[in-house]
Amino acid sequence: MMQDPEVWARDKVELDKWHSASTMDLIHHIVGHYHREARVEMARLESQADEAVLLEGSKFPVLLDIRNEVDRLCVELRNHLAVEERMLFPAMLDIAEGRTPAVPVETLEPMRLLEDEHDAAAGLLNRLRVLTEGFNPPEGARAVQRKFFETLQTLANSLYRHIYLENQILFQRLK
Repeated sequence: MMQDPEVWARDKVELDKWHSASTMDLIHHIVGHYHREARVEMARLESQADEAVLLEGSKFPVLLDIRNEVDRLCVELRNHLAVEERMLFPAMLDIAEGRTPAVPVETLEPMRLLEDEHDAAAGLLNRLRVLTEGFNPPEGARAVQRKFFETLQTLANSLYRHIYLENQILFQRLK
């Protein structure tokens, strides 16, 4: 995870408390907090990316590359969230409650693929961190670009926590 080590250490202590939560509570937390937050921040980010490119793209051409990476991240993340919410999480809840999953057991097979998608999302976030020089707007950037970079940082921090909860706590319950 490419995050401030001190911030990450505090986040990890809080996240590790979820080890003792039920699968149902953990899934509800992930969907209700992290999936909802990701959708809200992605919508905001896409709008801000377009506005920043329109208003500042000629002065800061790297904004075009950043917008393209944001577009890619958002498309991949939306598809990923849908797979989790429509297939994986319902199957995990069925198993946790002692029921036969309503979806075929093969649904659980792509969990490694979902972890790979988490790694890919982290890679895109790292690329965005590099392109934005640590989510720091350049000297002379307007408020729209500063807000855009701030939203990128917010989404990145949330996704790092989200990925940790799923990979290190939730998915471990099926292994």
